Amino acid sequence: MKKKLPDYAFSKVEIEILREVASGNHSLYLLRKNLSIKPNLLSYNLKKILKKNIIAFKKKKKQFKRKRNAPRKYVYFGDSKHASLLRELLVTDSHMKWKNILSGLGLEVLFQVLGHSEITFESFSKATFWRYSRVFMAQGIIKLDDQGYRVNPRFSILIDFLTEYQQFIINTRIRSVSETAVILWQKNFECLIRVPRNSRLPQKGFLKTATSVLHDFGIQILSDSDTYFYSKKRARIRIEDAILHTLLIERDNIRYVLYSLLLLKKELTRIDKEYLLKEAQRLDLSLQINAMLQFLKTRGKRRGLTLPTWAEFMTKAEEYNVVD
Repeated sequence: MKKKLPDYAFSKVEIEILREVASGNHSLYLLRKNLSIKPNLLSYNLKKILKKNIIAFKKKKKQFKRKRNAPRKYVYFGDSKHASLLRELLVTDSHMKWKNILSGLGLEVLFQVLGHSEITFESFSKATFWRYSRVFMAQGIIKLDDQGYRVNPRFSILIDFLTEYQQFIINTRIRSVSETAVILWQKNFECLIRVPRNSRLPQKGFLKTATSVLHDFGIQILSDSDTYFYSKKRARIRIEDAILHTLLIERDNIRYVLYSLLLLKKELTRIDKEYLLKEAQRLDLSLQINAMLQFLKTRGKRRGLTLPTWAEFMTKAEEYNVVD
């Protein structure tokens, strides 16, 4: 059974329509004529593209011989950043067969490669990835080096489009579950959000984390908000995740560094350091985590990267009953 594609995915017809619009054909009449597409099918695909915040409609009046004005609908690229980048991509690299590259699971493959992370094969099979990757490598779109697969820097507009479109998808997802949510951090299809305390969020994909779970480890912190981690692939929050997510709230804020240090100190014997360091690298927190580990090991003799003095840390540790 064929797996249903997500709403943000493109079909080949959608990309063909967008290429026509990018080339300057804005009237629905010209789109139907040039693409040999029926009016109902064109309308159906335009509605799908509209939901992606890529196009906008304008009405103009056309003068007839009998002096009757009839409104005609025209379609243009919208003002969103990802829409502008997609238009630029289709115009600048018009020789590329984008309907085969961006449609179907091609977009999912590019999103995973963009993240410079280990391919998880959750959205597609290994066979699908190898099939797409071979084609993309032959076209020069992706490269394979010592760090793994990555989008060829030569396609800078494609990279910018994928980044902006990913951010739009995440923002849309978050706004659909909470209008009051504030996105604190976002990378690929993961993000950290803050919502008013006791907000009801759907369980799937949203996991309470950071300072909102410190009480589970005996560190009682009062707050009028809750912090959640959104991920399509994460099933639970580990101690190491809570430490890292607390830092992500505001990297240079000594308050959150202290909270992270308190949890790291309290659970040091239970911490999986290999997992902690691997995740820290993925989240661009390696320097901070290594500095924190050295800080605890040397009892404050090794400092740096927004770390408190040992006296400041011990004062907080006693306040929250995190003592040897």
